[in-house]
Amino acid sequence: MRMRTLATAAATAAVVISGTAVPAQAALPEGAVAGADLPGAIPGRYIVTLKEPAAGQVSALSVDGGTTYVADMNATQARRLAADPDVRYVEQDRILTIQGTQKNPPWGLDRIDQRAVKGSKSYRPTDDGSSVHAYVLDTGIRVTHADFGGRASYGYDAITRSTDAGDCNGHGTHVAGTIGGQVFGVAKKVQLVAVRVLNCKGEGTLSQVISGVNWVTAHAVKPAVANMSMGGSYSASLNAAVQRSINSGVTYVVAAGNENVSAGKLSPAGLRAAITVGASDASDRRASFSNFGPALDLFAPGVNIRSDFYGSDYGTAVASGTSMASPHVAGAAALALDANPALTPAQVSAYLVRNATPSKVKDVKGSPDRLLFVPAPPAAPVITSSALTVTTGQAYTGKLSLKAARRGAWSVAAGRLPTGMTLWPSGSITGKPVAPGTATVTVRFTDYVPQAATRTLTVTVRKTAPVIATNWLPDGSAATYYSEQLTVADGRTGSWSVVSGALPDGLALGANGLIDGYPSNSSTFEVAFTDGWGTRTTQTLTITVA
Repeated sequence: MRMRTLATAAATAAVVISGTAVPAQAALPEGAVAGADLPGAIPGRYIVTLKEPAAGQVSALSVDGGTTYVADMNATQARRLAADPDVRYVEQDRILTIQGTQKNPPWGLDRIDQRAVKGSKSYRPTDDGSSVHAYVLDTGIRVTHADFGGRASYGYDAITRSTDAGDCNGHGTHVAGTIGGQVFGVAKKVQLVAVRVLNCKGEGTLSQVISGVNWVTAHAVKPAVANMSMGGSYSASLNAAVQRSINSGVTYVVAAGNENVSAGKLSPAGLRAAITVGASDASDRRASFSNFGPALDLFAPGVNIRSDFYGSDYGTAVASGTSMASPHVAGAAALALDANPALTPAQVSAYLVRNATPSKVKDVKGSPDRLLFVPAPPAAPVITSSALTVTTGQAYTGKLSLKAARRGAWSVAAGRLPTGMTLWPSGSITGKPVAPGTATVTVRFTDYVPQAATRTLTVTVRKTAPVIATNWLPDGSAATYYSEQLTVADGRTGSWSVVSGALPDGLALGANGLIDGYPSNSSTFEVAFTDGWGTRTTQTLTITVA
């Protein structure tokens, strides 16, 4: 979805719809303009969303593939445009702001990894979120902050229309720190991406926020989560943009707002497909400022939260608000996606709701009584693979195994596989061993948490199947001493045996392959040679006794 700015000539009051110029005149019908009376409305600036064009129809406004635009016009023109049958709705652009920053002494991540309110003074997350990208739609991020460990980057700046999404307010850096800071973050190794949609005052226009959402939709690296610690009055345009982004596979976590009112008619807090978060305090009470109601999905810590700040690469600050609660849940969503990258946004939401601690939050005012919970990691992986046996010159494909399958990567921790063989991160072992022998190798599996397990394996490389060189035996005479040596083509060592039939009476086969004795009758029999690697081959022979 693209957004473009359309300049409208106020003097002629003409707008172009489906290729037709409509001059302003008193007789034209007028429609309703959404948001015209809301706080922060920007005079003369409107967001126009068109209906889907009919088959074969090319709209002058949608030749670049988009259906939502920003237009400059007066109020009368906006109302007339809203009445056009090709227009879905017209909404007045307005200023959106961050969701509250009340500075107070901090408390940490301790609450969300346990069921009880009393802290354990430790935080052990499910995993580290390293495979997930978290898009922070906010005031930008100080990407050089030490707590981000080089994992924060610029994505898009809707304020300046550039890629330098630096933070000149602090709110976005604080939010990013709660999502993924090494010290303050829920997901310690998530990839943080700044999408700046709010200016240095913590304000941004509705159209700028939508532009940022559309950028995430077009550019998100999956698995992905987006955090929106902002909002305002209901906006069909913003809700539609966020819904499209969710439909594209990005999980959205949004702040419920800080007005102590029902969140259901706010945007994007009231959007059902988004994960809407209210704020709780250290006593598991709904924060006095937190919005409430059935639109919420769960609560998370949002009072006196210490996190990173934009003043320096080591700066921190304490803040309160649903802005601080939402990134706790965004971090938890990143952990869920790291463990299960194929989860859809709806499945991530269901997972967080299902795992939340019930019946803990006081004064929920009709909100679901659920508090964010981050489960402990699963038990360490257990490798079940044992010894391997392969054959020289023959292609081999095998796979190492775990007691319980999970996402992770395999590697060689010590020793080495036989020459010609490779262990892949997936756990597959492939190749053609070039020489017989025995190799000892220690393999390691590191899961997504990360947790590691090792096991030492013995890999035996046997030769190719032996070839028995003796394919006939000379005749013998009754009661006359008989002696013949069985051989293999390459002279390898091994043992011989009779596996079918019987030697002539009076003869015996030794393990060394020598047949000798005093035969008394003719016989056909089958012998087997088994080499030192357990490879066996057989040969049928006949001794005729006259």
